[in-house]
Amino acid sequence: MKRLLTVLGVLVAVFATITVGTLVYTNLPESWSVPFPGKTKVRVHAPPAAQGEEIRFITYASKDSNTPEEIQIEYKNGVTGYEFYRADGTLRETTEYWPLAKGAGQRVLKSGSTRSDDGTMFMSDRSFRPDGSREREGKRLEDGSYQIDFFFADGSTLERHQLVGKDGKPLLEQVYRDNGVLKGFTQVDATGKMTITTYFADGKTESVTIVPSTYWENTWARYYFPDGVNIAVRYEWTTYNKQAIYYRLDGTRRLMVEESNYATGNEVWTHFDDKGRMVMRQIYRVETKVDASTGKPVRTTLLRTVEEFDAAGKETREISFAADGRTPNQVFIPKPPGSYWGGTRKTFRADGSLEKVEEKNNNGDVVSTKTYTAQENVRERFPDAYLVRPVEPAMPTPPKKPATPPPYYYDYP
Repeated sequence: MKRLLTVLGVLVAVFATITVGTLVYTNLPESWSVPFPGKTKVRVHAPPAAQGEEIRFITYASKDSNTPEEIQIEYKNGVTGYEFYRADGTLRETTEYWPLAKGAGQRVLKSGSTRSDDGTMFMSDRSFRPDGSREREGKRLEDGSYQIDFFFADGSTLERHQLVGKDGKPLLEQVYRDNGVLKGFTQVDATGKMTITTYFADGKTESVTIVPSTYWENTWARYYFPDGVNIAVRYEWTTYNKQAIYYRLDGTRRLMVEESNYATGNEVWTHFDDKGRMVMRQIYRVETKVDASTGKPVRTTLLRTVEEFDAAGKETREISFAADGRTPNQVFIPKPPGSYWGGTRKTFRADGSLEKVEEKNNNGDVVSTKTYTAQENVRERFPDAYLVRPVEPAMPTPPKKPATPPPYYYDYP
């Protein structure tokens, strides 16, 4: 009986709640309503955070139009940008302003551009630094190419002049020092071959680099002494290796190095006398491996062979070295000089002492042998300089791509 009364009490309470709720709702005025806002000419858009924008205000010709007239963009870095459109929806002009500086009365123009009739090409562009100084100006020329000028911090002294073809490929670049003296000149011919010339501060030629238009042609460069006439070093880069030839002021060779482009290969240093004749060659084994502890590549060089030459350029002695790169393990003396098979071959022990000497004829056959004991301690004599690897400035990286920097900033084409 008590449980039945409890259930009835709960049902009465629920019914009373529903009834009261109905009475409250039905007592509201029949005309009561909140209208939803209609369309306006200005609409707000919140781009994804990855775009670096805080908000966009898009103004249309009318509240029912889908073609914008103007877009105001507020960037997270404080810059404000504007885009202006034609009636057909093509982009006509853009401007950007730096954030308002403390104590300044108005904002400084950051950049601006005008576009072609279809809105796809830049007809002109300009940019300014926060202090208002001119940084860059560009304009489309009658032939469709685009001219770009960059300026030093004073906003008036030309720092760089570029010309880019209508296809977007660089045609030329002139780089200046802040005193107006030409520092570098780059030009691309009709075949795509690029010539890069740099100049010393006094205007004399410092270097000339030729970058071919095809993959299989070699890139080469000449660097000059301060006189701008005599070559100091000549570089050449091939698909498989690179080479540098160093000259004396009188034009004779003094040193040459050839190196493989691969992780494992040879590095060959050739030495020349004061008349430019080859006298000695060092051959190193080069390996580049990744250090497991640091994850960085480590390059090692190990002397394997030294070759001597006479005035006619023929080999007179070849010294092979053990794994330490210092101790001879074999010596071959060609007889006559330059012979491949005939001559004297010496073999050495691990401690560098002479073990035996073999004489070979021109067919490579051993005709006599003489042995030596460790106690005799016969050693091969050669200059200490043979064990010293030459030190020269590192070869520059060949400019396989156009030497000019990307010609357009601020997303300009």
